[in-house]
Amino acid sequence: MEGRPCRRRKVTALAHAAGMDWLSDLPDEILHRIMCFLNARQAVQTCVLSRRWRNLWRTVPCINAEIKEFHFVRFQRREMAFKRFVNRLLELRDPIAMMHTFWLRYHKMYSTSSSADANTWISHALQKQARVLEVVMYPCHQLVLDHSRFTSCYLRRIGFSGVRLDQGFFKQLEAGCPALEDLLLHRCTIKDDKISSQTLKVLTIDRTYFSIAIKATEVQKKSISAPSVTSPTMYTPEGVIPTLKDMPLLVTASVTFSEFRLCFNANDLHQCLRTISGVTNLEVNYQGPKKLKIDNNLQWCPEFVNVVNLTLGKWCLDANFYALTVFLQNSPKLQKLTLKLATCTWEIFQRITGELTERSFTCEHLKIIEVICLENDPQVISVKDFFASSGITSVQFHIKHWSQLKEDNLPGVYPHSDSVPLKSLSFGYLAAPTRATCSTKRRCVLGSHMEDDAAGWDWLSDLPEGVLHRIMSFLSVRQAVQTCVLLAAVEQPLAHRPLHQRRCQRV
Repeated sequence: MEGRPCRRRKVTALAHAAGMDWLSDLPDEILHRIMCFLNARQAVQTCVLSRRWRNLWRTVPCINAEIKEFHFVRFQRREMAFKRFVNRLLELRDPIAMMHTFWLRYHKMYSTSSSADANTWISHALQKQARVLEVVMYPCHQLVLDHSRFTSCYLRRIGFSGVRLDQGFFKQLEAGCPALEDLLLHRCTIKDDKISSQTLKVLTIDRTYFSIAIKATEVQKKSISAPSVTSPTMYTPEGVIPTLKDMPLLVTASVTFSEFRLCFNANDLHQCLRTISGVTNLEVNYQGPKKLKIDNNLQWCPEFVNVVNLTLGKWCLDANFYALTVFLQNSPKLQKLTLKLATCTWEIFQRITGELTERSFTCEHLKIIEVICLENDPQVISVKDFFASSGITSVQFHIKHWSQLKEDNLPGVYPHSDSVPLKSLSFGYLAAPTRATCSTKRRCVLGSHMEDDAAGWDWLSDLPEGVLHRIMSFLSVRQAVQTCVLLAAVEQPLAHRPLHQRRCQRV
């Protein structure tokens, strides 16, 4: 009986605590970190939460300007509304606040000034010392970048998708951005003759078109020179294959070729492989659709004296394991071989033809052979028989299935999706940051009036569970448990309640 008043007081205290604004007590740095997971429009909408949040958006270091957030605006006026929003956003930001990251996802419709507007926004971000810049132009139209805007001693990472880089762009980039270390080009058009940089360490070229000059002598000028690069990735270059030059520090290289929009032959394959023959980790793939014909005894494959880890696609099994045999003959230090077989049942056509007069090879250091395939793929048995007949019986075979890797969400399993840029999976910054899904279609252009009932909307509870967990990781254990009082009614103990039921109903 004596304990009841105490319990009643506790329940009353929890009821009063349910109306408290716990998140607003966090320091600005943590709130800014939370807001970096929102797109620019949602970040501005936080100004209606309380006085504490009124001006936080003006100093948030990451801006994610996404035109698709204006899907509720009529198609013909969407671009105009987006441009007005971004212009007002940059105009009303705190002039002293610096910027760390600027993401721009845009598409041109009817306006001829779209490229000029985008270049102005990029220039503003670089003036505010942005370290990371990403520009994604949605299909149908390419964005023409003004290379004169790229002058910044702070810019370290760039990701371009759907843009056009004219003559002189990379010369300006090398001179104007001396701190640049990471460059991704996805579905771009390069009209420049040379990609040159003394500071680049990571270079990724994904389905990018190198324009073909009219004169053959000009075609031969297409080259990439980056002495500091340690990890280049080239996936299905289009137009003309650039020559890799001056890359003495290469450690890891990944190249994938296709003949959809590329005149490609065995000599081109040899030229590319020769420039990366000193790497330690190598991945090579050929996707066709035309057969790659290799004449008898053609020395198309150089010797990979340092390769320890080698990854090849299904194409290496064609023509009686022709390409696989050649690679094994030229990899004396190989320790691990990974074979990525077909990802679907209809991949049955041959991609390469050729014959060998000498098929023997020795791999004294080979210890592991990993095969990634579909379940019940008959080629797995063929691979085991191939190595057994070659006298290699002491290696360990590891069989993994594509479905298993997909469920585990391992990086790099499906690195070349048509809808997701390559680097979004391998480096994690070209893809849009985790964003909350806005469950209302209220119009929120800077300068417009908010609806009166917006202040009562629970914006933060729309964040994904991963983001909420990230927010709570900044709290002590006691503070994390106290978030349970953000619910309007506590019907179950916190420990037994699903996470989606623990989210706050009101901030």
